[in-house]
Amino acid sequence: MNGNASQKTISKAYQTNTLSFVLEILFLFVLGISAIVLRSYLRIPLGIPGRHGLEFMALLMIGRRVSKLPFASVIAMLGATTFMFVPFIGIKDPFLPVIYLLMGVVLDLLYFAFRNPANRLAILSLIGGLAYMVIPISRLGIYLFTGVLERSFIKSGFILPILSHFAFGVAGALLGAGLIYSIKRIRKN
Repeated sequence: MNGNASQKTISKAYQTNTLSFVLEILFLFVLGISAIVLRSYLRIPLGIPGRHGLEFMALLMIGRRVSKLPFASVIAMLGATTFMFVPFIGIKDPFLPVIYLLMGVVLDLLYFAFRNPANRLAILSLIGGLAYMVIPISRLGIYLFTGVLERSFIKSGFILPILSHFAFGVAGALLGAGLIYSIKRIRKN
């Protein structure tokens, strides 16, 4: 014993901040719930398939860009899919929860596949469009295997819903990623 304080043996680098982790998961969960509520109650009388991709992908991309969790989009989609079972939301499609979870998986996988591109905002927009395009492609697969045809396919054919979902997904992802990019730029100045 030399009178000096003993050296700490536990490194702070390996300790996790549980409260911030739980709050981040809660934030993503609420973001997913907000996206599905907007999709259910926001009436945009365009009559174009995929029109809700604007607000839906904007919220999803905000969550993906803000969060450091590897499966942030899947967590947000878990929030959305659990809220789909609430009766007053009015979602009757039994395949929709699985399709939305698949959309979250695709978004997370593409996000990490193109982690550091040169033109980040353009790539994030394309990722959002591809992820939102999962909806009509999944429904096309469901039709091929079960024979259940989606109303938008009856009304618009097969090509228009896929292209419009992609376009609205790109626009929504650009809106969400652009908003986060602008906020980060303003904070730097």
